Amino acid sequence: MRQVFSEPMTAVPNTDSAVRTTLGIRLRDARERARLSTRELAARAGVSAGFISQLENGKCGVSVSVLKRIAAAVGVSVADLLSDEAPVARPVLRAHERPVFSSDGGLRKLLLSRPPIRQLEVYEGTFEVGGSTGPEPYAHDDAQELFYVLTGHMEITIASETHVLGPRDSVEYLSSVPHRAVNIGATPAQAIWITSHFTPPIDVNPLAAPPAQQIEE
Repeated sequence: MRQVFSEPMTAVPNTDSAVRTTLGIRLRDARERARLSTRELAARAGVSAGFISQLENGKCGVSVSVLKRIAAAVGVSVADLLSDEAPVARPVLRAHERPVFSSDGGLRKLLLSRPPIRQLEVYEGTFEVGGSTGPEPYAHDDAQELFYVLTGHMEITIASETHVLGPRDSVEYLSSVPHRAVNIGATPAQAIWITSHFTPPIDVNPLAAPPAQQIEE
C-alpha cells in the first residue's frame, strides 16, 4: 500500500488564473509523457484523482510539498512545472516573476530557482510571528535539504530533535525525515530552503516516457 501524506499547510499560488492554467497544461503534458492516468498519478503522489483533474484544468492551487510529490511522480521538477520553458534566453529571474505560495499558517514562500538547474530547488520564505510550515512535521521527496535563516529566530524540529536557529544559522537534513519549522521570535523571520535531489541515472531526455516494464501498475 502506498503511503498517503498529510499536507503541512494549505497553500495556493498567489498568481492569476493564466498561471494556474499554464501549470495545469504542463502537468498534463508531463503525465501523458510518463504514460500515467490521473488515478495512477494521484496514487503515487498521495492525493485524489479529482484533485489532479482540478489542478490540470487550472481550477485549484497547490502547496509546495504536494507539488513536489506530483512533480516527482511524473519525473520532472517543480521548476519544470512553474518556470519559463526557455530560461537560457532570460537568465535573470525578476522578483515579480517568481512563483509565490502563501498559507494560512503564516508562511509566504517563493521559488527562486528554475531550469536549466534540474536537481536543485531554492525557496525563500517569510514567516509571520508564530508562522510555521504547518501544525505537524511533514516529509517529502528523497533529497537533501539545507534550511538557512536570514532574519529572525526559527525553531526547527527534525524527527525527535529540535533546534533554535538565529540569523545566519543553518541545519541540514534529509527531506524524507519529518520536519517542521516555526517562527518563535517577536518579529517576522525569513529563511531559505536549498533542496538537492539525488541525481538519477543519466537520461538524455528526462521528459520522455520510461520503458513500459518500468511503469508501476
